Amino acid sequence: MSSELEPPEKKPKLTGNNDLCIETIDKCIENITSSEKNLQPIINDEFHMPIQLVKVYVGHIRSAKDISRTILILNERIPLKELSHLKRVRCQCIILCPTTFLHNMSSIQEYIEIHALELKDVFDYFKEINVPLLPPKIVSQYNETKKVWPCNFHPNTYFEKLVSDHFFSSYDVKLHRQFMGVVFEIAKWYVMHKGTSSVVGGIFENVNVTVVVNPINNRIVTIAYDYRHNHPMQHSAMLAIDNVAKTQNGGVWSTDYDNNLLPGLEQELIDYLKEKFSHFGIGMKKSKTDVQEEKSVNDLHGEGCGAKTDLHGEDCGHKTVVHGETKEKDGPYLCTGYYIYMLREPCVMCAMGLVHARAKRIFYCFNNSDTGALNSVVKLQTVASLNHHFEVFSGFL
Repeated sequence: MSSELEPPEKKPKLTGNNDLCIETIDKCIENITSSEKNLQPIINDEFHMPIQLVKVYVGHIRSAKDISRTILILNERIPLKELSHLKRVRCQCIILCPTTFLHNMSSIQEYIEIHALELKDVFDYFKEINVPLLPPKIVSQYNETKKVWPCNFHPNTYFEKLVSDHFFSSYDVKLHRQFMGVVFEIAKWYVMHKGTSSVVGGIFENVNVTVVVNPINNRIVTIAYDYRHNHPMQHSAMLAIDNVAKTQNGGVWSTDYDNNLLPGLEQELIDYLKEKFSHFGIGMKKSKTDVQEEKSVNDLHGEGCGAKTDLHGEDCGHKTVVHGETKEKDGPYLCTGYYIYMLREPCVMCAMGLVHARAKRIFYCFNNSDTGALNSVVKLQTVASLNHHFEVFSGFL
């Protein structure tokens, strides 16, 4: 954000609409932070879909002693890669092929005689049945699938946890809800100090807030507010990624509020967060290299009290450091391993930005019915062709 695009410094007068917005936000904060309800993973629809069926031909074998030889021949001559999750035999009935394999042939007997001639007299009759098209992913699907036809299944503990109502421990639920409370407090601060919400009820539809957290030490790495009114690309998630990049000797948008620990943020907002959330670390921790460099500078100026550290007086941890002219970087690539907390579900642009930034988990409160890319319009995190996938959680209210 260039200085020309910054909102005016003068604090606007609070109106009745502002008061109502603040009251609404306060109620949300209370409901979010006081609830013990677990969060809801936003997962692939295939975990909840009813079993899909496909028509196949099965043959009833005349003699059970021919089953093994018949299976070997069928697996070689008529392999069923798309149905490999199914066991080929049930009692004396053997899956031969999907009905679509026959094309212009008049009967399954003709198909067998063409593709596996030695089996032409093995079966005493054929019939069409429905079998499960897709392999089960969770135990409940497996239990339904095996009622239709026997199948192979290996339980996945992670998948089972995803579909349960207790993905997070009670401690983690409380922590995630507190960070979402931070998101709402930031929204409230902008309403109070920038007059950004002039329409009551539209506060959750016209703005967004993004908070980036390092889960290793539960520090708030950066925050960002929605500045789309200044630039169409300055969505809060894009600005948050840019702010993280600034801590790693990168970033695109300039701002009057750059500092070493929370780039792109007004000092007044930083002070507000420090006072409101003193139990959270706020800002990147300074590296030992930074501390040593600042101590040297202070010594040159006769300041023997030592170097300043981060907003809470801590002097260790990783951060991007510039080493001379080489500009060598320390720390993760952008948001690698970080958790992202957002007021609203991000759009496709922001969601793809978070994919590129390698975020680990995305938490949001409200769906974005028009352009939401994690649940409402599409579930980007379930697109298999992407080279990075994050987890998504909601259900705060």
